[in-house]
Amino acid sequence: MTGPTPVGTPTPAAGAGPRDVLVTEIFSAIQGEGALVGERQVFVRLTGCNIRCTYCDQPEALERRPGPCRIERTPGRRDWEQTTSPVALDAVVEAVGRLWEAAPHHSISLTGGEPLLQGSRAEHLSARLAARGWRVMVETNGTLVPALARVAPHLTYVSMDVKLPSVDGELVAPTTQARFLAAALAAGLTTWVKIVVGPATDPDELDAAVAMVADASAGAPDPVEIFLQPLTPFGAADAGPTPAQVLELQERALRRHPRVRVVPQTHKAIGQL
Repeated sequence: MTGPTPVGTPTPAAGAGPRDVLVTEIFSAIQGEGALVGERQVFVRLTGCNIRCTYCDQPEALERRPGPCRIERTPGRRDWEQTTSPVALDAVVEAVGRLWEAAPHHSISLTGGEPLLQGSRAEHLSARLAARGWRVMVETNGTLVPALARVAPHLTYVSMDVKLPSVDGELVAPTTQARFLAAALAAGLTTWVKIVVGPATDPDELDAAVAMVADASAGAPDPVEIFLQPLTPFGAADAGPTPAQVLELQERALRRHPRVRVVPQTHKAIGQL
């Protein structure tokens, strides 16, 4: 019996045309992960994902299809306006602008799901947002290299997950993720890597992931920073790593790469979305 097919190939686009966007929600909140932790952002959660992590805390954003969408009226107030997705590109930009102008924000996060799965939609959206002078970040699973090439000219930041099969329950091709990271750095984007670690993390998988980042950093002005993110129990993942495991995994990673920080999902701790 053969194993599952490695992830990394986008599926054909479906649904509305490229100037409509499949969106689950638009809101203002505090970034809880990675290098911009603590910064205020406008989040645009695009619908659809090409993998199914066991701990995914956004199941409503997994399927790339029309459905409900909620848009915050006032930054941080959760006073939702309910509408239907797909949403016209003009309406998405207008909703982001309303939140941006109503309160100070650092940047915009295109998140998901997997935002790059929408390809031309993500390209049109990021171009419109960047044209306003706003810094745009994409939160991605690092598997869709051609889509990154389309969106990269309009981005400032890439927050890239590196998936470990022992934690995520998915077989994401390491070679694909290596090419994705190389493409982000070649585009001159400020890029960091998140690796979710859990109680069953395979040390060899972690070693390989850290080595991949270290190799990519060899040609970069500064080492790519790695954020080990202890798993937050959700869905099928009912337990996180122990404190001792987290210390051991960080020490293991630091022996192979100089920039490894442990940052949990802080937005969960402070009651943010």
